[in-house]
Amino acid sequence: MQDFLPQGQVWLVWLVQALLAAGLIALLSGLIVRVVSAIPVVGPVLAAAVRMLFANYEKWLSERVPKLAEQAVLATEERWRKVGPQYDPSARAEAKLREAMEALQQMAPGLPRDIAQRQIEAALARIRAMGMEQKAGGGK
Repeated sequence: MQDFLPQGQVWLVWLVQALLAAGLIALLSGLIVRVVSAIPVVGPVLAAAVRMLFANYEKWLSERVPKLAEQAVLATEERWRKVGPQYDPSARAEAKLREAMEALQQMAPGLPRDIAQRQIEAALARIRAMGMEQKAGGGK
């Protein structure tokens, strides 16, 4: 039964993705738009700009960043595959996570560190799941 349940950190990643899907960013932008629109004269223009900015940010987070995270994880895995197994597994995993996060932050400048870490962990979980599906498929 425990094989079907994800590890502890995967639950956190799923929670963040669920909040994005549920529109937490849209809710936050709605609150900010409501406050900004109350400003006389320039309020409606600022509200439209804030609405557009948050919509683009939400789209960027939900579409582009996961793809970039997968690219960062795959590139890091490829580099470490060439290094070989001479490092301690826990130190190796920590170094790979750090390197993948740095690569993601270079590809997506301005991405906060905590979001980068969650995106890398989610990409790693997706890649592992795809690997398990391929193994279960009989190597097709």
